[in-house]
Order: sequence, then C-alpha cells, then structure tokens
Amino acid sequence: MTEPAETYDHAGKPVKHGRARVNGIRLYYITAGQGPALLLLHGTPKNSFYWYKLFPLLTEHFTLVAPDLRGFGYTDKPPATEGYNSAENAKDVTELMTQLGHETFYLHGEDRGADYAVAVAGLYRDRVLKLSFCEMVPSGLGLEETSFWTPENVTRQFRKEGIWCWHLGFFWIPHVPEMLIAGHEREFWEMFIKQECYNPTKIEPHALSHWIESGFKNGEINQEIAKNKLTLPIMTIGAPEFFGPQVEESILRMAEKVERSEIFEECGHSLALEAEDRLATLLRSFMLGTKD
Repeated sequence: MTEPAETYDHAGKPVKHGRARVNGIRLYYITAGQGPALLLLHGTPKNSFYWYKLFPLLTEHFTLVAPDLRGFGYTDKPPATEGYNSAENAKDVTELMTQLGHETFYLHGEDRGADYAVAVAGLYRDRVLKLSFCEMVPSGLGLEETSFWTPENVTRQFRKEGIWCWHLGFFWIPHVPEMLIAGHEREFWEMFIKQECYNPTKIEPHALSHWIESGFKNGEINQEIAKNKLTLPIMTIGAPEFFGPQVEESILRMAEKVERSEIFEECGHSLALEAEDRLATLLRSFMLGTKD
C-alpha cells in the first residue's frame, strides 16, 4: 500500500475532506480556497486526487470543490441498475454544491467528467455560470463513433486529428474485461493512462498507485440538451494526442457558440497533470475575466 494521497492549497495547507449524502449515495469530496466556487469533475480512471497539481494554482482565486464521482475513489459504488448515467451524476454533484452553500458556480470537466459537466449545465441551467469542457466528445453526439474499428479512426489518431477510443467497445463486452484485467490492474491502467499522454513521465507513481488502489443512458440526455442548446459561456480545450479539435466541433452540437477554444500543443489527455500551469491560467482568465 502507498501512503495516503493528500492535496494542498496555495498556502501549503491540506484541503478539507468530506462526505455528503446526496441522491441516495455517500459522495466523497475535497474542498479548499476562497472566492467564487469552481466545481471540478474528473474522468476515467481517476478521482478527486487527479486535481492535486491544480489546487495550489487556483485556491487563491476560487473555492474549489472536487468530488469522487459515483463508482470512483471513496464515493459509494451502487449497482449499475441504480444508474451511472449523466443525469444521476449531474444530480449527485449539484446536490453536493447545494449542501456546501454554492447556489451558483463555475464548472470544469475533463474526459467523462466533461460529459457530466455538460449534463449539469443543461439540466441545471440557473446554477452554472460558465462551463469549461475539455478533452471529450459528448456521448450520443460523436463519442460512440470514435470507438469504431475502422481504418479512418486508426489513421486519424496518427495524424493527430482525433482519437480512436478502442476501449469503449472493449469495456462494453460483458465479463471479458474483468477476466482479462484481474491480477493485472496496475499494468493495464498504467498503460491506459500513459498511452493518453504526450509526456508519460508526468504521471507520477504515487498518483497512479492511489487511483488503482481506490478503485474505479448518457447519449439520450445529451441529445435532449442539444434540442435546446446551451447559451452560457463555454471554453473548450483539446490536446493533439487525444481529442484535439474534435472537442470544439462536438460541443457546438449542444451549444449556440464557444466563447473560447484552445489546443494544448505538446500535451496529452490529462490536462491537469501534463499542463497544469496553462490550464490554471486559462481557467482564471475565462472564468474571472483576468488577463492570461
């Protein structure tokens, strides 16, 4: 076992850890900082510790809230029949923000967390001030097509025009992934995470160990949101080693416009680990209107 993972604020103080009872589950979260609330939603196979490099860069400007999404980390892992779709995740985190006293908040999501962030912005439109949608293509509006085993998807990845999400089809097969991965969890997830990176050395061993040891109907919801497009200010960030320009292109199917769009050169899928300084600067600039 590795040492417990801790996250620190800009003053070097440990963040506050908590559990909230929301939407029928116990949701674990960390929070720290001052100023307006900024909710951070992680992707797969990560948890709230994914943001450990970002917290000290932003807590001077925001009150950060970062939950372990349902099924991840220290949050409850209910049966699949009880719902892991975007609507349930959106309800989880929105109820969390209500309990913490944040009636309105800024919102940043990466990977699957970005998919859930769109659901929060679409289902609770009066709550979200601005949305940062990063390194994702929305479910039901293009994500599934990236998993097809076609020559076009394979070559697109090597041309840095997008990503071939082979793993979506793999994880969809009942029971087979568990059979093949069991006993080789570290080898699989280390390969999975580092393959997404431009610079694999940015994935530090203690973070990888923490994620592995703590464990791990969306399309229809996004299609409904697309019928009444989002109007709030939106920023997108893509990385050439993964989704790249597909991020902005895809969210425009759900939003009237994108206010700001960036491509992080020499960066992979894990923005908060590989380009934390650039990401923090953009979040401050976009959310608060400060200069880059």
